[in-house]
This record gives sequence, structure tokens and C-alpha cells, in this order.
Amino acid sequence: MQRAARNIRKVLDSVASNNEATAIEVMRAVEQVPDELLRQRLLKAIHHLNQDAAELRALRDEVTGADIRLA
Repeated sequence: MQRAARNIRKVLDSVASNNEATAIEVMRAVEQVPDELLRQRLLKAIHHLNQDAAELRALRDEVTGADIRLA
């Protein structure tokens, strides 16, 4: 069971890191977008990516302390 929990934590951490990296790349692109409406939509998407990353990391921490049982 320890191995399964470790793998789940690694996947959650990897997805969170990918969300954060994507948010950074989109932030760089937003600086070059002249359309204000599109900029606002992209900034909202960036916010959601970062928020999701934080939630994934919190879930990863919960998995660390939980007893994982797989069927």
C-alpha cells in the first residue's frame, strides 16, 4: 500500500507542477495580447490553474497522512 500512496502523491505533485508551469507560460503570453477581454479571460484561467495546483498539493498532503486502500 505504501507504494500506491507514494505513486499517487507523485502524480498529484506532477500535475500540480505542470499546472504552475503552464500558468507561468500563459502569463508571459498574456503580456503580448492586445485584446483586453481576452487578457481578462486568460488571467482568470491562470488563476484557476494556480488554484487547482494548490488544491492538488493539499490533496497530496492528505494522501501522505491517510491509509490508502485499493480494491
